[in-house]
This record gives sequence, structure tokens and C-alpha cells, in this order.
Amino acid sequence: MQLDASEYLRYLRTYLRDQLDLRRVKGPVDRLIKLSRVEGGIDELECPSVQFVSESRLEFKIRLEPNPPGWRVRQFMFHLNLPARRAVTMVRIHLNHQQGHDPVSVPRCHLHIGRGAEPGKAHIRFPVMSPLLMLHLICEVIEPDFAA
Repeated sequence: MQLDASEYLRYLRTYLRDQLDLRRVKGPVDRLIKLSRVEGGIDELECPSVQFVSESRLEFKIRLEPNPPGWRVRQFMFHLNLPARRAVTMVRIHLNHQQGHDPVSVPRCHLHIGRGAEPGKAHIRFPVMSPLLMLHLICEVIEPDFAA
């Protein structure tokens, strides 16, 4: 299924409203995600901050490009800041779009786990998946496990 940016926007907003109903995130969430057009006809979905009840905070950006007959996820970044009292205070997942990068040193989709604002140099290989599935994984698995 190839979704365009407005469909992603609708699904992401619905998912965050469901998380609010489940009392996992703090509201309001309806207008957190913004859709804009950036260079080259690429659409960008940006969410500056989703606040979890655990005091964790998630921000993300997703870039989609036209790829007839539909759209392709070109790049994403999900950055989860966990409470400072935790041993791990940051989890970040990237899907890079660079052509010609070295996948041995930096996999196209990778994970950083760290303490503090700067991640370590490790780029842990992570499976490429839909941003909708990524948001679900962060909200249902990663955030509850690391924030508890």
C-alpha cells in the first residue's frame, strides 16, 4: 500500500489520538504533526514533540517523494528522549536517503542508543519499516520498556 503524505498525516494523527485515549501521551495531539512541501516536490511530515505520561518526549520527521504510480518514504528520523533518571536517555532511529553511502559503516536504516544529547558513534542496523509501524513500535514497545 503506497500512501501519500496527506494519508500518512491522517493515520499518524489518528494513532496519536488513540494513544491519548489510552492515556499514554499527554494532549492535545490533534495539530502536532505538520505537513509541508520542501525542495524537489518532497512532502515532509514533522512532529516537534509528543509528550508521554512517563515524561519521555518523541519528535519525528518523515519525508515522502513522488514515485509513480504512488509515493515512497525517502527518509525518516524518530528521536525519543527518555527521562534523565534512566540509564538510557535517548533512542534515535534513522532511515537515510543518501545515495552512495557505505552500508557497512552506516546502514541505511539504523538505531542510536545513548545517554545524553549526543549519540555514540555506533550505527546499529535496524529493519526498514513503514513510519506508521515505526511509531507503533516506539509507543508500544520501546518507550514503555526504556521509560519504566
